Amino acid sequence: MAKTSDAIAELAVPKKENSKSTLAAGIVSRWSKLEADRNYWMSMWQQIAELVMPRKSYILNTTITPNSEREARLYDSTGVRANQVLAAGCMSYITPADSRWCSFDAPSDIEDGDGVQEYFAEVTEIVMETLARSNFHQAIHELYLDRGCFGTAVLFVEPGEKLPLTFTNVDVGTFCISENYEGYVDTLFRRMEMTTRQLVQQFGIDNVSDAVRKCYNDANGKGMDEKWHVIHGVYPREEGARNKKKYDGPNKPIASCYVEEKSKHVLRESGYDELPFMATRYLKWQKSAYGWSPSWVAMPDLRQLNFLQKQMDALAELAAFPRILAPDSLESSIDLRAGGVTYFNAADPNARPIEWATQGRYDIGLERVAQKQKDIQEAFSVPLFQMFTAEESAAPNRMTATEVNARNAERLAQFSPTFSRLTTELLTPLLQRVYGILARNGAFPPPPEALIQQGPTGELYIPEPKVNFNSRIALAVKNMEQGATDATVQRAAALASVTQDPSIFDNFDTDKMVRESALAAGMDSEYLRPKEQVAQMRQQRAQAIQQQQEMQAQQHAAEVASKVGGIKGDSAMVQGVQQQMASMM
Repeated sequence: MAKTSDAIAELAVPKKENSKSTLAAGIVSRWSKLEADRNYWMSMWQQIAELVMPRKSYILNTTITPNSEREARLYDSTGVRANQVLAAGCMSYITPADSRWCSFDAPSDIEDGDGVQEYFAEVTEIVMETLARSNFHQAIHELYLDRGCFGTAVLFVEPGEKLPLTFTNVDVGTFCISENYEGYVDTLFRRMEMTTRQLVQQFGIDNVSDAVRKCYNDANGKGMDEKWHVIHGVYPREEGARNKKKYDGPNKPIASCYVEEKSKHVLRESGYDELPFMATRYLKWQKSAYGWSPSWVAMPDLRQLNFLQKQMDALAELAAFPRILAPDSLESSIDLRAGGVTYFNAADPNARPIEWATQGRYDIGLERVAQKQKDIQEAFSVPLFQMFTAEESAAPNRMTATEVNARNAERLAQFSPTFSRLTTELLTPLLQRVYGILARNGAFPPPPEALIQQGPTGELYIPEPKVNFNSRIALAVKNMEQGATDATVQRAAALASVTQDPSIFDNFDTDKMVRESALAAGMDSEYLRPKEQVAQMRQQRAQAIQQQQEMQAQQHAAEVASKVGGIKGDSAMVQGVQQQMASMM
């Protein structure tokens, strides 16, 4: 467990000038290498953005000016709207703002008794309330849009000044990432454009470069809005690069360094207790660190659909305003206005103006457009979210319930791989990061003794909690997996009925099956009794049954003795047995 109250422990810039310059040069050099590796992706992201998210199509040209030029080149918005449905679906059915979509639980090696379950229930409530009071939902919605469009998205989580937490979705094209040997992204370098005033506000006048300080002190104030590039590097520190017994910035496990790119000047060196960012990929692109998205799948259809719609517009315009073939004798005499009258020589049938070359097949074009739109929507999992919102077309109403369930399971199975990657790369580390920040800030109640562990060197700590997901999609995935359990239990019940042998259920841990099934169905863990309490209730029940059996046995013995031995019912022996039975009740 961290021993500092802040998530970030800042440190003054190193005193030795050569160490500062070496660190700054290393940061800038590594940024340049990662940027070169990312260059191919930039052009592809630009093409995708123009068709799926035009408002972010400034990847190659970072000069953003308000205009509609990019939108004017887009003739069909199916890709834009499909990505919006995907993002909105993820918001509503994975991280909804109006319900508890996750919960914390004790690690697997710790029993849930002695107040542990109640503690994590309270922790869950505090985390949910904190997320609701922050900008979490705005930031993660933007991340879902980037993830569906580009395939790669990054979210920063840091303590806030006005609120406990601040979430920042990092724009695609401004960051570079790198994986560790296990394939997880643990390194992020990003370039930020900041004005002179912003640099001084964030880092202080004493920590900026001489060039920035000169602009800030410019008497006429023109240098205040001068723009500078800043490189921010976040990466794991090597084992020998920090002292684990210290808890200041340079000895945190995760390094954080801000460098002014042009002057190679270190603005701030600090550290984090855990990764402050989460990089998520929709799916991975082979060995690259960057992701693959539905936009890549739909790109051929997006391009063809855009071309088709342009041609369909031309064909519709031609039908509304057809070409006219007229004899030269009617030059300047044809009135094409609504209600206009054109005079011609009725004795000469060839003198009449006629439509010309307007036989385009608009119906065939509509069929092609509809098919392309359907393919694009399927690439973005639109039918899956229509399933959840009950907005299916009339066709499934003609299907049986079994067929509908089979189709829904197929759609869910197609979405399950990216959902699994989302929970692994984004949601789980995000919640662990939030838990760490709030724990260090004292936002949680005192933990129960059963949860406090002792490390190898004697230090006390609380192990990271287990994260459970209770959103609608998470529960649907669990229920899909639960189907195998249900089918097995039903088959076992049928066999037990046929063979008259209930011992077949000895193969199953029924307690675990029931508890897991309850959680998979979405039941709140607070409604489940702790295992220790369940064991105690069963012990009490067994004791009560045993006492009841003993009472019945003694009563039976007394009755037999009375009949066989001629002992009267009011004899001392019978009365003694009755008194003993009464004392047991």
